[in-house]
Order: sequence, then C-alpha cells, then structure tokens
Amino acid sequence: METASGLLSSACQLAWGPVCQQLNYIRKLRENEKTMQSEWRTLSSRKDDICKNLDTGYVRYGKKPKAEVTDWLKKVEKIEEKVDSLGSGSANHMCCKGFCPNYYSHLKKSKKIVGILCEVKDLQEKGKTFAEGENLFIDSLPQDAGLPATTLHGTSAERKKEQILQCIMDPEVGKIGVYGMGGVGKTTIMRRIYNQLKEKKDDFGIVMWVTVSSVFELAKLQETIAEQLGCELSSDETSRAMELSQALRRRRNFVIIFDDIWDGVSLQTVGIPEDGNGSKIVWTTRSRAVCHSMESNREIEVEGLTPEEAWSLFNEKVGGEDIISPEIKPIAEQIARECRGLPLALITIGRALRKENQLPVWRNALQELKTSSIDQTKDMAKYVFGSLKFSYDRLSSDTIRACFLYCALYPEDYDILVDELIEHWMAEGLIDEEGSIQTEKDKAHAYLKELKDACMIQSNWNDNEYVRMHDLIRDLAINITKEQFMVKAGLRLKKSPKKEEWVESLERVSLMGNLIEAFQDQPNCPQLSTLLLHYNYWERVTFSDTFFKHMHNLKVLNLSLTGIKSLPDSLSDLVNLHALILTGCRMLECLPSLAKLRELRQLKLGQLSSLNEFPHGLENLVKLRHLDISEGRWGSFPSGVLLKMSCLEILFMQGGRWRLSCESNANAEDNSIIGEITTTLQKLAKFSADFADVPPFIGMEKVTVPATTNTMAIKGCNFIQLLDIFHWDDLRQLIYCRIDDCKEMKWLGKDGDIVFPSLETLRLLRLHSFKGLCREKTHKETLKNLRKLDIFECHKLKYLIPNDLLMNNLQNLEEILIRRCHEMEDVISGKASATMASLPKFKKLMLWELPELTSIYQGKLVCDSLCQIRIQGCPKLKSLPFLMNNVQLADMSIIVSEEW
Repeated sequence: METASGLLSSACQLAWGPVCQQLNYIRKLRENEKTMQSEWRTLSSRKDDICKNLDTGYVRYGKKPKAEVTDWLKKVEKIEEKVDSLGSGSANHMCCKGFCPNYYSHLKKSKKIVGILCEVKDLQEKGKTFAEGENLFIDSLPQDAGLPATTLHGTSAERKKEQILQCIMDPEVGKIGVYGMGGVGKTTIMRRIYNQLKEKKDDFGIVMWVTVSSVFELAKLQETIAEQLGCELSSDETSRAMELSQALRRRRNFVIIFDDIWDGVSLQTVGIPEDGNGSKIVWTTRSRAVCHSMESNREIEVEGLTPEEAWSLFNEKVGGEDIISPEIKPIAEQIARECRGLPLALITIGRALRKENQLPVWRNALQELKTSSIDQTKDMAKYVFGSLKFSYDRLSSDTIRACFLYCALYPEDYDILVDELIEHWMAEGLIDEEGSIQTEKDKAHAYLKELKDACMIQSNWNDNEYVRMHDLIRDLAINITKEQFMVKAGLRLKKSPKKEEWVESLERVSLMGNLIEAFQDQPNCPQLSTLLLHYNYWERVTFSDTFFKHMHNLKVLNLSLTGIKSLPDSLSDLVNLHALILTGCRMLECLPSLAKLRELRQLKLGQLSSLNEFPHGLENLVKLRHLDISEGRWGSFPSGVLLKMSCLEILFMQGGRWRLSCESNANAEDNSIIGEITTTLQKLAKFSADFADVPPFIGMEKVTVPATTNTMAIKGCNFIQLLDIFHWDDLRQLIYCRIDDCKEMKWLGKDGDIVFPSLETLRLLRLHSFKGLCREKTHKETLKNLRKLDIFECHKLKYLIPNDLLMNNLQNLEEILIRRCHEMEDVISGKASATMASLPKFKKLMLWELPELTSIYQGKLVCDSLCQIRIQGCPKLKSLPFLMNNVQLADMSIIVSEEW
C-alpha cells in the first residue's frame, strides 16, 4: 500500500506541475503583457537609434549596413507586427454571456505574449552589439593613423608649415598650391600638416592624402579617393566622377592633399566639388605654372634652408664639431653651400662624409662636388643632381652602385618588395654565390643597409619588407643609366616599345605594370641581362616567335602575373638565364623545352592553374637552387627529376594534385618518398609539400630534419607539442616556423624543452587547443632571437607569454600580432617580478578582436622603439603598460577604437 501511495503521490506531483504552469499563464496575463510592452518600447527605441545611425552613415559617408544589421531590423519589424496584432482590450474576453472570464482565451494570449517577450529580449541582446556606430556598417571607414614624417629642419620650415595651416583654416581660401624645387621638403611639411589635421577631428569631416606623381592616371586617382571615403565606384568614367562628387558632398567638409602634381589636374574631371562648404584642396608641385593652371586661391613657395640652418643640419649629419676641425670647417661650409639649402642634398652628402676627419678627403669631396655634372633638362633638378651624384659616387663599391641603379627599374613611388629585389640581384650576379641562398641574402641586406644609411633608398613606413626611392633620386638613377636602361614601368602602356628603342647597348629593360597586348619584332639586345615584364595586366599577351632570339645574355626574366597563354620557342635558347619567374600566370597552358637552360638557379611555376604538364627538360636543370611548383594543376610529378637537383635549397610543391608518400607506393600518383628527398637533397633549407600518408609520417619514429633547414611550415598534423614528432637538436637552426590547423597542439614545448635559439619569426594559426608557448620555466636560450610573433584564431589560449620568458629571453622581439583569440585574458601571464621590464627593440603591437583581454602586462614595459599600436575589438582592455622615454608621439602610428 505504501508503494502504491508513493506512486500515486508522484503521479499527482507530475500532473500538478504542468497545471500550475498553465494557471500561471492565466494569472499573470496582465503582468506579462505589461512587461512585454515595456521591453518592446526599449527594443523599439534601440531600433530608432540604429536607423538614425544608419541614415547618418549613409548620408555623410556613403556607408552600407552589414547583412546581420539588415536581418536584425527585419526581425524587429516582424515582432512589431506581432505586438500590434495582440490589440489592447482582448484581455477582457468573457464567456457565459459576460459572467465569467474566458480562461482558454487568456491562456492562449498569455502564452503568445511570453513567446513574443522571449523574442524581444533576444533581439535586445543582439542589438547591444550594434551600439557602436561603426559596428553597423560593412566596412568601417579606413582609420588612417597618419603618415610617417621626418623631422622638420630649421625654424623657416616650421614657419612655412604654420603659414600653410593658416591658409587651410581660412574660410575664404579653398585651393592652395604649395610649390618648390625637388628635395626642398614640400612633402615633409605637408605630411606634418596632414598628421596634425587628422588629430583635429572637429575641424574637418575627413582628411585625405593622395600621391599623384609624374604619371597621371585618372582611374587610379579616383579609386584612391574612393577607398578613403569608403565608397565603391562603377566602371563608367563619367559616372565615376559623379559618384565621387556625391560621396564628397555627403561629408560635412573635407581636406584633400595631392602630393607631387606635375601637370594641372582637372578637379571636375576627377569628381571633386569646388563650391565651398568649407572644404580644402591642397597640392604640392615643382612648378608654379601648375598652381596657375589649377586656379589656386593661394600659392606658397617652399624655399631652401637659410645658410645658418643648412650649416646646422649638415654639421649634425657629418658628426658634429668633433669631426669638423678648424682646417676642415671652411671646406665643409663650402660643401654645405653647394647643396643650395636643400634638406635632401644636405642629409645625403652629410651622411656620405659622416665621421670622415681626413683633410685630403674633404678637399677631394669639394672638388668632386664642384665638377660633378649631369646633363640637365629640368630646372628643378640642376642644383641638386650634382649633390646626389656625389653621394652615389661615394658608395663603397661598384657592386653597391649597381644594386642602387637596379632599383630604378621599378615604377615611380612604387613599394619594392625586398625579397623580389634581392632575388633579382642574386640572379644578375650582383651577389656572389657563397655556399647558400641565406648567406647571399644576408649580404644583400647589408647592401640595402648601406643604401638606406646613405639615404639613397628608404624603408617604406616602419616595414622592412618594402623599400622605395625618392622620386628625385630615382630621376638621378635613370639619368645615370639612360644609355643602358630602358625604364617604362607603371606607365599603363598599351603598345610595346618601337623596334628602334631596343638598341644594342641595353643592359636592363623594365616594362612592368603596363597593359601591353603584344611584344613584337625581334629585339637585337645581345647585352640585355634583365627583362622585367611582370604585372602586365592585359588579358591576352602574346610574343612574336623570335622575340627572345637575340637575348643570349639574359639572366633575369620576370613574367609573373601576366596574361600569357604560351611562350615562343625562342625562350628555349636563353642559355644564360638564371631566373625564370612565371608565378601566377594562370592562363599559361604550355611551355617550350627548358632542356638548354642549364644555368637556371631559380624557376618559379607556382599558381599555374592552366598548365597541364611539366615542361620538357627539367632533368637538365642540375644547378637549380630554388624551385616553386606549388598550387599546380598538372598530373603526376616526375619524381626522379627532383633527386637529380642536388643543389636545391628551396622547394615549394604544396597545393598540387600529387602527394608525397612516406613509403614506396606504386599506386600513388608520385611514388617518391619523403626519405629519399630529405636524404638526397642535403642542401634543402625550405621545403613544403602535401603528404599522401600523414599518420605514418608522424608515427612512433621522430622525423629527422635536414641540417640545412631554416624554415618550417606544418599544417593539419595531430600532436600535442613539437617534440612529439621532432628531435630537439633539429629545431635549433630554424629561423622561420609556421604551424596552422593542428587541432590537438597545446604547447610549443610544455616542459620548457623547446629552445629555438635561432628562430626569428613564429606564426601560430588556427590551433584550437593551443594553451601557450611553454608551460614550465624556459631555457636561457629559448626564443632569444625571436623578432616577430603572430597568433591567429587560437581560441583556447588565455595567456601567451610567461613572465619568465619575457624578462629573460625576448630582448630582440620587434612585433606582436594577436588576432581573434576569443578566450585570451593576458598577453603576458603572471605577476610582474619587478616594477618594470624592458623590450628595447619592440616596434609594433596589433591586438584585434580579443573580447576577453584585460591586460597586456601587469607591470610596466619600457619600449623606446615602439612606433605602431593598433587595438580594435578589445572592450575589456582599459590601459597600456608602455613607458616610452625617447619616443616622439608625432612619429608614432596609433589606431584604436573611438572610445579609447
């Protein structure tokens, strides 16, 4: 009976629960309705605010809402229809002729209200993510943190800057022309003004910087402006100008600074309105006539430094009074006067003579400077070319001078990729072959440093991956090489140079960055050693059958990203070719035989999606050092060919249809095995491939890495830490390491055994179980040479760098980039063991979409080299730990969210 009673009681409880819930629906109808109406009003207000922000973003900036915002608004509209459908008096429904409530109707309505209430609250939570205006739009307007600008030399330049600023702030002045000869400092002054205006957000709606240069391209100019406005332009030229004009009119007011205009530009044709509203158009030019043609309201000339300022700057650059003895001083003063007050010339000459204290050297320098002459056709350059030519002559060797002149093959104002430039130098023979590619690249970087120190080339921004030439220095290089070089780079040419332009004396030709449809004729250029034809964007580029017939001395041929379908058989006769670069020629279907190209050192055939079979003659390329056959779509790979290339140091073959095997497999597309490659190719330093049988590759036996390997990339393997598959000693020589999509990886070395004493770049991407660099106390050599640390989508990562590692090992660290690590709380874990630590070489910090990040470091970090900070999507990060004793804020690039 007791059992039956218990069962009955339980059954009653189970039955009573739903009954109570139904009764609550009826009893709380009015309460639910009141709560729902209150919550709906909150949601409706948020919707109104978001719609206003959307309207403002479109009217003022031409922005478009994100798809998720549009979807959210549609859902709110549907909820509004449901709320309206409820009516206002239906809660009083009665039955039995009005004598008792209609409980069923109440129950039904209350349930409906509760359902709507849940939806309203969900939409409220989602709407909170749109609270910030910039979260509403597809793309936030580009947040330009300013331009790198060198120091203004002398009070006269500072006064000139203030004069230009006063004109910009004058409501009566709309167009301002700033003119002066090349090298006088116009761009430096305007960059300072640009950065200053960017900081004063209340004065102008947007401030834009547009580099024009000697080659004017309307479409490119319009795209540059549109990109900064955050709008898209159509392909029609007339429509583009109208669209750009409308986008600019939507702004409250604007400032556009055009740098380096050579000829008058029609603002109307570009699409720039000139009808007031407080907007300003400013330009720099070397010709006052350009100011007249553009109808400037004010024209301001930038002159050279005063004699006193010029002497002060020159004195500083050569090393001060300790260098300039009383005997040298009169000569030094004459040299400074020869520079005509031009900062570029004073800096260049001063650095060329820096720390030189021998009187005969100074006398000789003055004599060279006075007698150095270059044929001049432009008045603006006649005073400065002699000065720059002196610095060119003072470079330490003919090889350095040749490397400098090579840079002129690239277009004006072009960001030259350092790796590409160095590879061309090497293929040309400007860098002697000395055992390994890395050794030669190190020497090339030393050459680059000398050119930078001499101000003959410049680093681009704070980035060592690119360099560029000042346009006046490029003019000098082209003038020096006018008999040996033909440079028509980046001119958007549609026709190949005429036959008579291909003279026998040509040594280097650059036609890169054009729209040439056909390379015709049979150029007679027996001395030609470099031919740059890459980035020729015409869809179908053709060559005459005998185009390469008389180019037997050619060493560098770059055709990358060019629309070629085939190449002529005359290519097969380039017996002295050292580098053949065809990367990204996606239309290329066939290649002539390469059997005669026995001197080839570099062959790049990456991303050739239309090439169906390997070119004939690969087995003859026994001197090949760099082979890229990645992302190909051809069939089986002739595996025996690789084993004949005993000089290979770089081999990229990932992303193709073949798979390397760890064991011989007659059924595989490629029956070569990884062991044969790593054993035979003893010089292999960089190697990437896809494997047919990954599990055996990372099985019980550890992988032996060739002793020359300095670069390693691992993707999609299953291991906890690197020592699970590699020997500790094999990793000591690595300089670059990238690991991505290894789902099980938790540590580089959990017990502190991973040392990486030589590693400079470490990239860890999409490691979803990753917990940190190391778990235990680190070895004294661990990551002691690390320069760049890049972390992306490691969602379990909470603390990246142990405090012990920071304090004792990371003194060479230059960059930290951490993106989309959703659980990260601290960059550097643990309490600071001292009140402050130092990262003397640290330059760049980027933190992006780290929603849980609260701290970078608990103590203080002294970072006197810091020059770039970017923090976005880190709402819980409230402070920065950096102390910067010697950093000028004007030289820093800082990009943060608006609330910062």
